[in-house]
Amino acid sequence: MHNPKVSGSNPLPATKFEALDSFESEASKLLKGAQNLLDTKLVGDIAEQAAVLYALKQGWGVLKPVGDRLPYDLVFDVLGRLVKIQVKSAWFDEPSGNYVVDNRRTKTNRRVMLREPYQLTDFDFALAYVGNLDLFYVFPAEIFISYGSEIHLVEAEKRQRKPRSNEYRNAWNLILQFSSLRTQPEVALQPISIGFQEDDLAIANQ
Repeated sequence: MHNPKVSGSNPLPATKFEALDSFESEASKLLKGAQNLLDTKLVGDIAEQAAVLYALKQGWGVLKPVGDRLPYDLVFDVLGRLVKIQVKSAWFDEPSGNYVVDNRRTKTNRRVMLREPYQLTDFDFALAYVGNLDLFYVFPAEIFISYGSEIHLVEAEKRQRKPRSNEYRNAWNLILQFSSLRTQPEVALQPISIGFQEDDLAIANQ
């Protein structure tokens, strides 16, 4: 019987080795994808719990829907009004030096990630969490969905002109206004970028 040579002018066919390399490559990609998915879920859980903690510190009630099929993550009970909340986690984009948040809804269909725009009635506010700085951008629904697919959050001090998103940095007062003006829904909300103050709650309770 003639045995094929391993070296020389007639090497063994490489197809088996190529198939093995291809299999290992695909397995590596699947494993990396699974790890990224777990990391994404963990980051999302951290952002959501940070929102819960902040709401509880303000004395607001917090409700959580069963399952994840709804277009909002939490419900805050503020001044007797239920406020639907969508929580998003921002990531740092090195090329731009900005934090970025995707303002589209993500669905998983047979392991395929699908993204689609939110509707105005899906939630009342979107909270974009910057984990490295432990702060939130508080966007009314109509503002959040008015952007394209991404919203850039600028935290660099060297930039002189701040983007529109900066108006909503720690603008928790918008949720108080929204709740206190439940009998006057046509009144426009005005963001206060300096953040939530105890006086806001006192004014809202008047």
